[in-house]
Amino acid sequence: MGAETSVSAPSWRTALEEWGGVLLPAAAWATNLEVQYALTKWSCHSARPMALVIFTACALALVGLAGEVSWTVLKRTSHDAPTDGGRPGERSRFMAILGLTSSAFFALAIIAMAIPIWVLDACQ
Repeated sequence: MGAETSVSAPSWRTALEEWGGVLLPAAAWATNLEVQYALTKWSCHSARPMALVIFTACALALVGLAGEVSWTVLKRTSHDAPTDGGRPGERSRFMAILGLTSSAFFALAIIAMAIPIWVLDACQ
């Protein structure tokens, strides 16, 4: 029968993982910002301040998931591949590093946004 050939070009799943690792942290941060803004008044009137903390934890979990996806993509790339080329392996390595950096930055931003919620009372 015919021999199977391996395709060196990344599949749609790899591209989805690369873009997910880069874009999901920003989307989680933006969603968390909007949810915090929208729910602050409700949480004060209904005496449920933990809702804000729960949404912050969910946003951090999404950022952690994106970081894990980027880490998985990075482990699949060659360690000596440059990050400035246009080939699929080089692009995958660049996007994985960008996804890890994006995850770290937006995790820090989400934590910084949550500090006033933990330290101050949102209803004051």
